[in-house]
Amino acid sequence: MNRNKKVGWISIIASVGILSGCSLSGSTGSAPIDPPQDLTGEAEGAAVAASAEASNSFNATLFARDADGYVAPLSVKLPFDTPDVAKRTLQYMVKGGPGEDLMPEGFSALLPEGTEIVSLDIDTTTKTATIDFNEAFLAYDEADERQILEGVTWAMTSYPSVEYVQLWVDGKALKEMPVANTPLDAPLSRKFGINIERASGVEFSRATPVTLYFLNQTADSFTYYVPVTRLIDLTDDVAGATVAELVKGPLDTSKLEAVFLPTEGAESTVSLTGDNVAVDLDAALAGSGAKLPVEGLQAVVLSLTETTPAKSVQITVDGASQVIATDDTDYGAQPVARPKALNPLEL
Repeated sequence: MNRNKKVGWISIIASVGILSGCSLSGSTGSAPIDPPQDLTGEAEGAAVAASAEASNSFNATLFARDADGYVAPLSVKLPFDTPDVAKRTLQYMVKGGPGEDLMPEGFSALLPEGTEIVSLDIDTTTKTATIDFNEAFLAYDEADERQILEGVTWAMTSYPSVEYVQLWVDGKALKEMPVANTPLDAPLSRKFGINIERASGVEFSRATPVTLYFLNQTADSFTYYVPVTRLIDLTDDVAGATVAELVKGPLDTSKLEAVFLPTEGAESTVSLTGDNVAVDLDAALAGSGAKLPVEGLQAVVLSLTETTPAKSVQITVDGASQVIATDDTDYGAQPVARPKALNPLEL
């Protein structure tokens, strides 16, 4: 594929909102990133930092490539031996670095071998992380370019202090990546997407992105969630479309596993009010049993809190507030927040 076609592909994706950001103007203040207690960002940074220092470790979300080529999150506890926890997170995503010993079978680090983080600063006004890498960051294969951008962006925006990411190399801002020429004229955010796929028949110029969480498993039976940004037909009901696509399951070309059993005619009602999404699932999703798969219920929470502004999800089934999962947890008792750790590794 030539350069013009590559830039055209990125421009098409940008037109449906996968690429977004704001300009990086003069900083009104910068500070070291605050280590989070969870992915919701509800804890005060100072309290979390104190807790991390007291326990000599902090929770980090690394992003790595699995055996099927998907970029997936891995939650680990890293040593709190420096206040620069975001910088430490990226160091554990470098090939040949300390993170490789922590990864499950079949996983590999995303950042090129020898990559160093020269500096990492946060603009407290725009919530933009500016990361200055050394030259080794640019030594990658063309096929890896987008995954590197996805991994760095999603790892950094796992911290509540960060919404946007600006990449520099050796003290100079990158205007585009050097191999596949992905444009970087604006900071990256999670709207960049991850593991992008397109539903059949969908036009790039008339598409809505939704991020869905499906399952995968390593050869040694470690089961984990994989986020996939799917382009679907243009819609104003993003929350409803997210649940509908999740119930449909992975695309035929996908190597991922569904979180619900295939169910013909299942219909769910979804409404977004403030920070909460109310979801009334079709009882048919439980199949022949009385309990809904816990993997499906967790995927509903993950997908909706990723794709919408919601911080919690209230689940009912055919109007009933008692929603018992296969792990015997009642998901309908109260709104469910995003989990504190995604795909946690027991080290």
